[in-house]
Amino acid sequence: MKNYKYIPGIYITAILLLASCTKDFLTLYPEGSLNGNSFYKTTQDFQQAVTGAYTPLRDIANNAFWMDEMRSDNATYDYFAKDRGNAATENISTFLDESTNGIIQNRYQAAYVGIGRTNAILDRIAGFSGMTDSLKKTIVAETKALRGHYYFDLVRNYGGVPLHLHEVLKMEDSYLPRASVEDVYAQVISDLKEALDVLPSPQFTSASTGRINKGVVATELAAVYMQRGDYSSALPLLQSVAGMGYTLMTNFSSIFNPANKSADKNKELIFDVQYQSGTTGMQSSFIYRFLPNMSTSFPLLGEGVKFNINTYGGWNIPTDNLKAVFEPGDQRFDATIGVIEGTINSTQDFVPTKVVSAVNYTPPAGVVTKYFCRKYYFPPYPNINRNTDQNWPLYRYSEVLLMLAECLNETGKSGDAIPYLNQVRVRAFGDANHNITSANQEQLRAAIALERRRELAFENKRWQDLIRTGQAITVMNAYGITAKQKFSYLLPQSFNVTQNRLLYPIPKREMDLNKQLKQNPGY
Repeated sequence: MKNYKYIPGIYITAILLLASCTKDFLTLYPEGSLNGNSFYKTTQDFQQAVTGAYTPLRDIANNAFWMDEMRSDNATYDYFAKDRGNAATENISTFLDESTNGIIQNRYQAAYVGIGRTNAILDRIAGFSGMTDSLKKTIVAETKALRGHYYFDLVRNYGGVPLHLHEVLKMEDSYLPRASVEDVYAQVISDLKEALDVLPSPQFTSASTGRINKGVVATELAAVYMQRGDYSSALPLLQSVAGMGYTLMTNFSSIFNPANKSADKNKELIFDVQYQSGTTGMQSSFIYRFLPNMSTSFPLLGEGVKFNINTYGGWNIPTDNLKAVFEPGDQRFDATIGVIEGTINSTQDFVPTKVVSAVNYTPPAGVVTKYFCRKYYFPPYPNINRNTDQNWPLYRYSEVLLMLAECLNETGKSGDAIPYLNQVRVRAFGDANHNITSANQEQLRAAIALERRRELAFENKRWQDLIRTGQAITVMNAYGITAKQKFSYLLPQSFNVTQNRLLYPIPKREMDLNKQLKQNPGY
């Protein structure tokens, strides 16, 4: 039962708590509800509250792939003629979304839930004397890093947003006008820099799994600077991360295997959103979204699965455009994109038979094929529908290497950039035979961008990469022309990508509640 009141993205007084926790480990427990006036009495209360402030990361990740990946030329949806009830999600992919879109609302709201929780912690801890100064500084730093993360997510997707920096205790305090983009970014940078100075370096122990540390903050702060085109400020941060003990996993697919989600098993994961299967409501369901709509799931999900039809899927389908960018011998292709063979039955449902490799694949005669995102496919799955342990990656060390290469190249050090790019390519191909040996700045810029696309496909990076490199309008309009030629169901007005479409609309519900808000142009 929840006893809070929601107003424009902010919770009044009450803070939803995810868990109790130790000093380091992000322990997951069912979400409950406590009133702020009866809470914050002990050190453990504040530790619980910090853990609760991580929870909206899951709510954002559950919606982000529509807005970050399917907005790009990496992914599309499997058109299902029998069920036309998915227009809101399809419209994000085709640039026909409106301010009433529920996915856009959910993400906006989740970020402000996180901000509300962090603000409550920061305001309450200021006058609390029941813990050591060292622990208080650590809690404040971790909390500010989370707040910075949530505002970074908002400003990239919606532009300038209301800048709430204190707990909302009165109705009138909840309604603020939009701050400028510059002011929001300034706050993000301020929060992350404060956290960077305090938080410890990564420990790579099971007890540190899921927690924000110095490596997480340095990586995200560098991403913020790169989003702003400030490569010089990003570079030393990334160089510091390269010296913190992170390493590449030998096998690309193993990075994403839930069996390797612990920090002591996977030194490539810098920051990922934590999920836990079971009956506590903290499970993930990504693979069910990414598999096709099917009449039966038995052949694909494992012997333990007892349920039948999956009408949840058909999203994040690899495009032909994405398939074409992988070079022969690139092991990431097989780990990222798979093929499902099957047939169409008398009621026009897809009946799968097996998953096969997409490498050099030619469909056999009489077989219906469906491509899918294989990156998060690790059967067998438990006998609970849409319930997995699959975490969602936010930052990996391979991305840091590519960020380093980009920053060096953009600051006139192209020769120094190439070794970082090649570290990623050596893992992808299993040898150094595909290394880039020389390139000028323009050539290397294109090579790094292409490598990011291959390495980070289906990790919600492509759309923002297109925006920050100034390619979104050109690339997506060209992609749209090809898509409309191939798919007759696409409306003529789809893929009309203009400057206005580089931001999502402020959700209509927020506009209705807060009359001080002004909508983004074009919506």
